[in-house]
Amino acid sequence: MHPLITKLGLDGDPKLLHERRGTTFFKVGDTALKITDGLMAGREGEVLAALGADHYTAHGRYGPGTWLVMRWINGTSLWDALEPAHRGDDTPATRRSILTAAAEAAEALADLHAAGWTHGDLQPDHVVFEDDVVRIIDLACAQGPVPVPFYVHRGGLAHTTAPEIATLILNTTDHITATPEADVWSLAASLFWSWTRTPPTDYRDPDGGRSKLLADIAACRPRELAAVRPRPFPPFEGAVLAGLTHDPERRLSAADLARSFRSANP
Repeated sequence: MHPLITKLGLDGDPKLLHERRGTTFFKVGDTALKITDGLMAGREGEVLAALGADHYTAHGRYGPGTWLVMRWINGTSLWDALEPAHRGDDTPATRRSILTAAAEAAEALADLHAAGWTHGDLQPDHVVFEDDVVRIIDLACAQGPVPVPFYVHRGGLAHTTAPEIATLILNTTDHITATPEADVWSLAASLFWSWTRTPPTDYRDPDGGRSKLLADIAACRPRELAAVRPRPFPPFEGAVLAGLTHDPERRLSAADLARSFRSANP
């Protein structure tokens, strides 16, 4: 048992779920405990506290690192929510379910943006459907109106990084400012990826490392949807592709993307 579990008085059988790249994640009963070697767990705790998230419990320092305690979120990820559509289930019920899930995810992102925050690393596992609530999780990279510990942000997961952010990562060594427009691209990429099980960029060298992936994203090399989609789904794919518009100034807002999915749902 990790000594911090005892120190914090957490009850339940501890299960180690994740331990890599300086992050350790436990499920202890109905509680989630995240421990990081650096400031990121505590930074996420400050973001959650500023947002008034109802699953947030506490955060603090642990030696040179930080920890975060939250209520365990028992829900379904965006990846799993779109699995029926990936299987090719084309029933009216599945179509309605997918359009509703996409709309709710976009609405949750719109709410985050309305509160003045950007996520900075949105990906399929960071959107979770819990009962009738959609939660945008893993907010360690979030940027917003409340001062939280600073770190030099260099983008998130390559597959869901917007073209304009990919360009900045490749061309500068500076801190990257996350934007609502980039978050929308990341959500649309997450929807595309969850549906097709293929990222939306046509990589020249998929195994060539992060820099090569980002170069293809920055060069606007979109994958041909017709080659990877399980079945045609025009109302859904039209909205997803609108979210993947490469020019951020022409890209839909999260609220507009949600309305597109809602209007497509009979």
